[in-house]
Order: sequence, then structure tokens, then C-alpha cells
Amino acid sequence: MAQLQWTKTLAPLPATERNFSTKLSYDKHSKCVAYGCGKSAFVRSLDSDFQVQFTGHGTAKVTVVRFRPLAGSNYLCSGDDQGRVIVWSWLHDEDDRSNEAVTGTSTAIKSEFQVLSGPITDISWDMEGRRLCVVGEGRDKFGAFISWDTGNTLGELSGPSKRVNACHIKLSRPMRCFTAGDDGACVFFEGPPFRFAASDRTHHDQGKFIRDIKFSPGPGNYAVSIGSDRKIVSFDGRTGEFIKYVDDPEETIEGGFFALDWFDEGSESHKFATSSADAVIRVWDIESGKCINKWSLEKTLAHQQVGVATISENQVVSVSLDGALNIFEIGQHSPIKTIEGHNKGITALSTGPLASGSYDGRIVVWGSKGSQSAQMNNYQTNTIAAIDNENGIATTSWDNTMQVSGEVKHTFAHQPKIASPYKGSMAVVSVENELDIVSCDTGNVVTSKKLTSIASAVNLGTKYVAVGYEQSNTIELFHVSDLSVSFTLSTTMRATPSCLALSPSERFLAVGDVMGKILLFDLETKAVKTSRWAFHSGKITSMAWRPLNEEDEEEEDLIATASLDTHLMIYSVKKPMKNIKQLNAHKDGVTCVAWDGRSTIFSGGADSCIKEWKLILD
Repeated sequence: MAQLQWTKTLAPLPATERNFSTKLSYDKHSKCVAYGCGKSAFVRSLDSDFQVQFTGHGTAKVTVVRFRPLAGSNYLCSGDDQGRVIVWSWLHDEDDRSNEAVTGTSTAIKSEFQVLSGPITDISWDMEGRRLCVVGEGRDKFGAFISWDTGNTLGELSGPSKRVNACHIKLSRPMRCFTAGDDGACVFFEGPPFRFAASDRTHHDQGKFIRDIKFSPGPGNYAVSIGSDRKIVSFDGRTGEFIKYVDDPEETIEGGFFALDWFDEGSESHKFATSSADAVIRVWDIESGKCINKWSLEKTLAHQQVGVATISENQVVSVSLDGALNIFEIGQHSPIKTIEGHNKGITALSTGPLASGSYDGRIVVWGSKGSQSAQMNNYQTNTIAAIDNENGIATTSWDNTMQVSGEVKHTFAHQPKIASPYKGSMAVVSVENELDIVSCDTGNVVTSKKLTSIASAVNLGTKYVAVGYEQSNTIELFHVSDLSVSFTLSTTMRATPSCLALSPSERFLAVGDVMGKILLFDLETKAVKTSRWAFHSGKITSMAWRPLNEEDEEEEDLIATASLDTHLMIYSVKKPMKNIKQLNAHKDGVTCVAWDGRSTIFSGGADSCIKEWKLILD
């Protein structure tokens, strides 16, 4: 049976927000890191393309993901900006390469609770993996202690008067818990059942935010809090009493702290790592109060370190404000590895080599090792409308420029609205309905024309450039050599055209509309070839014809289509009623699709993921 088989997923980076910390969680058993990006929670390996995507939060933005702190456990807990907490599990089956059966991962929801009325900011498991401390923002309360399976209340989280940014339950008995928030208070709880024991409001500066707090591993002799006041405060892990400031006179701190994590050395744990806005990761010794190691990145806004997690006794992983994951090792002055990619929805895609663009203007070129060799560039400042990689990476963006590898080749008089690349050229329609065909090499406008109506779709080929009109729902084809020569197809679309695709020989033109219907036109007869491609239920966002085999003189047959309905489909010209479906390919819709050869398809989605599919025909 013909099918699309999932091969791999290039996972996105953690979602970040300026002035807020990003929660990272690391699991030493699976050697994976967990975080939220958009409306999904992700578990990804730092050494390979392995990843797990959990989409159970629906329309809510995932704010925190935490591993259950039990060896070998595959349970996680995630919270979102609507106050909901979900405990879920994931399973990863090893690939059976003997029969070429590629198996992916599956997730299952174990429990789900509405805990707060506002965003969840942090979650902490207890040492037994049975209790949860959930904190955030709400109308009547700022957190709760609950059991993970039933949701029963295990105490009262009273004391905080504003949004709580962090919480941590001590991973040993007697059980203790600390919370820290925007009111400048570190609140100490004893339990279970957990109850208010003490509150410290004097050792962090008034009016500053405390962003993170954690107990030391093992017996939990210490607890450390950090905040935007650039102070590190040490508490007794058993009583919650203030011990001292961790302050090295020889170390100048030029930015507020965002996150911290301890190096797990059992009962001898006395080192912890901090990330700060001055783009520095520091390792501190709590007993001596000295900074014993640090790694500095270039002091730019994108390099602010907003999250950190320890991997081993001498390695840490941090997240920059631009989402990049940096792996540092004690003894090395620079990151031993930097993992780059997207953390916003994909808007443009091209293959050979694989390159992608997102709506924040980021361009990523993916190397032969996938997510491990990605290189990202942020020289565009707005949505990437189209990418051409015939000679270098040429991109057209809503920031009014066309750039090649960071060099501005052309500046448009009006903002580009839609664009279509083809072998070193790009057809661009601006908001003022100017159609320009621009050379990607030189940036010169080869030819241009003022359109008579508002355009909603464009596609460029060797002979023709096709334009779909928004108000009349008609399709007009211009000759590339002379834009004054054109013809309009007699059949009018039932809805606004949203996507056009000329076949490789330009005999056929596929036209998709905002209702999910696709008409196939035969340009030799200018008549409708088929109108039976109507299995999508949402706006057609992208279409790509399967490349022809140059050795065999076969006719064009297959076309891949992407839609806002989250599905990826392949239609056939020869068998119009047959199709290959890949349902729920991307959460929130598939935005672009491209072929790499005759059997490999790449798709990009609003979930910031890029997925590779293998086409298996009968």
C-alpha cells in the first residue's frame, strides 16, 4: 500500500521571552533535555535527531516541562499559560533496521488538572515522584501542592503575594519546599502536608524579581536563590534560615540572573551553575563563595543566557535568548557544541541543501547531520516569504529586502506580500500589486508589471508566471519573456486562490484555494483536467510537484499538498480519486512542503518543526 513514512523530525529550540527565564529539565538516564516551544512540549537528545513532541495542551502555550526524578522513569509533567498541568509519558522503540521498519515515539496522557487561573511558571516533583508543587499566576492563589495521579491537595501554598517564578521540593527527607517570586520573597514550606513555615523578604532588593531557587542534591543542606538584583542568597535547606550571600569580590556581574542548577555530587554537592543577562555562565562554590569557573559569550541581546541545566559533573547546557542550546565543559573556554534551529513557525522551505525560514526572519541551513549541524542567521527582521538556494541562500522578506547570505541585493519600494522562487529567480508581488521578477544573483529586476487587482498567490516557472486574484478568484498567466502577454483561465475558482504550482514541464497548473479544494488545469487546452482533489478541509498553504526522472520520459503525476488542516497529502494526475494521506502531520497546520529527490519530502509547520517523509509506492 502506498504511504508516507515518517523518517525524522528536526525539533525546534526552546521558546524564550525577554526578561523571563526559560525552564530547562535534563534527564541523565535518557540523556535528553525537555522544554516547551509554542503549543507543544518537546523532549530531545543533545547528541542526535531523536525527539518527542507532546501536543496535548491544545491551544495553550506550554511554559514549563519537568522530568520525573526517578531513574528509568519516562513520565513528565508540563504546564501551560492557561493554568493546566498534564502528566504524560513517552515511549521510544528502537529502530528495527533489519526490515527497514522505522518506528517513532508515542505519548500518553496519565492525568490532567486545572490548577491555576493564569500561566504556570514552574513545576517541581518530590523525590518519590508522587507529589507536585505547581506555581504561577492566578486570581485567588499563586500555586498548589497536589498528587500527580488524583490531583488531591497536599497542603496550602500561602505566603506569596505576587506571581511566583520558581519552586523546588527538596529531594530528601524531611521534605521541604521553597518558592520565589516577583514580590521579592523566598517562602519556605514544611510537609507533607505542606504548610507555611517562614518567609525571607529582606535579603533580595525590594522591587526586584527573584527568578529561580533550588535545593542542593542529596541531603539538601543548602538552598540558593537568584534574581534580577544580581544577588545569590544561600539558605539552610532544613530550616529555611538565611546563611550568607555567595559573593566573589573578584567577579563582576553585569546582568541579572535568570536560572541556576546544581551539580549532582550526592551528599558532597557544593557547586552550582548560574545563567545571567551578561551572557555569562558561572560555576560557584557555595562553601568558599567563589566563582570557580565561567564561560562568556559575546555580550549581545541574543546571547543573554536565560536558562541552564547541569548534564554531568563537568558539563552544563544553557539556552540563549535566541533559543540556541549551548553545551559547555569545564576546562574549555567556549561551547563544545551549539545546537541551533527555529523556535517560531516555518514559512519557507527549500531543498538541496535544506534551508528554511520562519516568521521572525530567521534563516536556518541544515547540514548533513540534521539538527546537530544547523546554522542559523538572523539578518532578516521579518517574515521570510520565499527561499531560493540555486546559488547561495537567497531570501525575500517582509522587511522590504532580498538578501543573499546576509548581503542585501535588492530593496523593494513596497513591502513584498507573496513570492515564488525558481532556479535563481524570484517572482515577488508587493502590497501595491507590483509584480517583479528579480534575479537572485545580481538583485536586478528583470521585468515588472503593475497588476490590475489584488493578488493572493503567485508561482514562477520557465515560461509562465501564474497569478491568482483575491477578489475575482481568477487565474492569469503571464509570459516570463514578456509580461504584457498574458491569458486568463476561463474557469473561476469557488474561493480565493491561496497557492499555485506549475508542473515541471509547465503543462499543468494546480490551483489551491482557502477552502481546501484544488483544481488542476491543462495549460495546453486551458481547461480543467480534474476537480476531484478536494480532500483537504482547510486553506491550501503549499504545493510541490514530484521532480521528473531525467532518464525516463514519463509524464508528471504526483503532487504533494500542505494545508492548514494539519494534513499532508499526495495527489495523482493519472488517478485523481487516489491519494496518499498523512493526517496530523504538523500541529496547527502544515505551512510548506518540498521534494528532495523523487522519494523524500520535507514539510514545515506552524509548530516550528521540519519533518522528513519517505514516499513508498506500491
